[in-house]
Amino acid sequence: MSKEKGVVSANGSRDTLEMDEQEDRGQWGSKWEFILSCVGLSVGLGNVWRFPYLAYENGGAAFVIAYLILQFLIGKPMYFMELVMGQFSGKGPTSVWNMNPSAKGIGISMMLISLVVAIYYNVIMAYTLFYFFSSMQATLPWTECQPEWYSLGCVEQTTKNIPYCSYNMTENELLYTNQSRPCRCFENSTFHQSSYFSQFDFNCTNTTWKGDKPVAVAQLFFEKDVIEKTETLAADKMGPPLWRLALCLLLSWIIVVCCLIKGVKSSGKVVYFTATFPYVILLILLVRGATLDGAIDGVIYFIVPEWSKLLDLKVWVAAAGQMFFSLSVSFGGIIMFGSYNKFKNNVYGDAMLIAVMDVVTSLIAGFVIFTTFGGMAKNIGVEVQDVAKSGYGLAFVAYPEALSQLPVSQLWAVLFFFMLFTLGLDSEFALLETFLTCIQDEFPSTRKYKSYMCVGMGIICFFLALPCVTPAGDYVVTIMDHFGADFSVLFVAACECVAVMWVYGAPRFMRDVEYMLGYPPRPKYYWLFCWVVCAPILISLLFVYRMVQYTPLKISDGVEYPEYAQTIGWILTCFFMCPIPIFFIYKFITAEGPPLERLRTITRPNDSWGPNDGSDKYALSPPQREGKYGIDNPSHM
Repeated sequence: MSKEKGVVSANGSRDTLEMDEQEDRGQWGSKWEFILSCVGLSVGLGNVWRFPYLAYENGGAAFVIAYLILQFLIGKPMYFMELVMGQFSGKGPTSVWNMNPSAKGIGISMMLISLVVAIYYNVIMAYTLFYFFSSMQATLPWTECQPEWYSLGCVEQTTKNIPYCSYNMTENELLYTNQSRPCRCFENSTFHQSSYFSQFDFNCTNTTWKGDKPVAVAQLFFEKDVIEKTETLAADKMGPPLWRLALCLLLSWIIVVCCLIKGVKSSGKVVYFTATFPYVILLILLVRGATLDGAIDGVIYFIVPEWSKLLDLKVWVAAAGQMFFSLSVSFGGIIMFGSYNKFKNNVYGDAMLIAVMDVVTSLIAGFVIFTTFGGMAKNIGVEVQDVAKSGYGLAFVAYPEALSQLPVSQLWAVLFFFMLFTLGLDSEFALLETFLTCIQDEFPSTRKYKSYMCVGMGIICFFLALPCVTPAGDYVVTIMDHFGADFSVLFVAACECVAVMWVYGAPRFMRDVEYMLGYPPRPKYYWLFCWVVCAPILISLLFVYRMVQYTPLKISDGVEYPEYAQTIGWILTCFFMCPIPIFFIYKFITAEGPPLERLRTITRPNDSWGPNDGSDKYALSPPQREGKYGIDNPSHM
């Protein structure tokens, strides 16, 4: 055996060096710390703001059905596979590829993706902190229109009022009116009460909308006051970082670093609160949303199926993207979490529980969102689709509107945005810890500097994230998300399935599971079918489809992102994907022998591969390294 794994002593024990290494590496304080950390990673912001809108956009219940099918065929099997890889080896996303050294580039790609996602993910958390502090005011700032928003058709939800109308003196025409509610109006940016119209023997009641559609004040608050969004992404229009958001970003990174300062030993204690508190607030908002006038209209938009959508490949692609984003499969965090488990932990039951929690949370968030949409649409007299938003428009437009209608709305706003922050915090723990674990596994001597590394990475990531809090930062975040967590993850996932199930070998992997758990996962042929056939083939097809059907990102209808921004996005994608072929080619070139023998050598588990239990039983059992289980078997070639 290699030095890293220890040597077999006279009494047949090799556990001393290996167990010392594990103690130095760290483990979860309890099984619940592991489960709650996994729940916190998988049940995150994506469940709140991404799933509901994708369901609405892609056929309601038809999308949910597609999502559940893909969860069953790809999501759950891959989640279980990654947990097993980490727990069996006690290694993170890079070192775990001792099982197939030619595939180490997959771990490098996971590490890089996690780092970049961690950078922009914390920007979203900074938004939640901004709202958290803004909620501590006598009047919630997203409930009142500001004078500079008059001409934008600003609508106040809480007062059931269209506060600002525009009257065309020349044409004697009211441009913005409401069907049945009183108005306050302005002329040439000068504010006037509704009595202004009395001199014309005119009022705002029982009239219809003219001009542009009304815009909710919460949307204007987010775009004009929080992120100060520019109309273009021109390089000279980015501007300096917005100091208020920059301070929130700094605070967010300080909190993340403090919670991760001792790795999973410290973050594992925090998740007892951060992984459970969000459910309390979501259930309260669900009850409140169900009582809103018009809530049923929103629910109908969410759950009524368009069965024809199941024949649309775009729906399946959207469901697959959400599945990967939500479960965090192929980001490396699942392998990392599993690696800190005790070897005999029942990871099979854990994986099933977490997959169910992910689906249930997505559905709860969907009902919360769309009952709110229904109430908003009814209140301002428009259709549900006119208020539905995607992305963080859900979290920072729809939810704030709902909160403004609750008694003691400031209290609920504080709790809600604190909840959003905790949701993001759990995911941020996993993303940053994945990167740090990869470094420490590759260079074990750095573990004694774990705290310094955590602080250093926090500082670096803060400065790298500053472009995301400029007036054009919203576009920067979109580019990082679209090119960093879309094409790249599908490519990594496809390579991962092939490297494990086709090269290392599904039967050999199944034997590893049985050795670790003491029993084979049931039903055996379901797992083998999903691992060997469904996951690699379906993911590969989805990746090819996404590439073929790619359309340039758009700032608004008909306006595409500038060419330089698209180019940066594709460079980012290549940055994530290239380590996989580069490491394979490097291993092949540096191996010895004829080409076929080189291929066998670089795909064969190395001497460092084995179970993380300090036992010789695995090494002395029927041949694992030369068995007829994968591509390294001569007869297989």
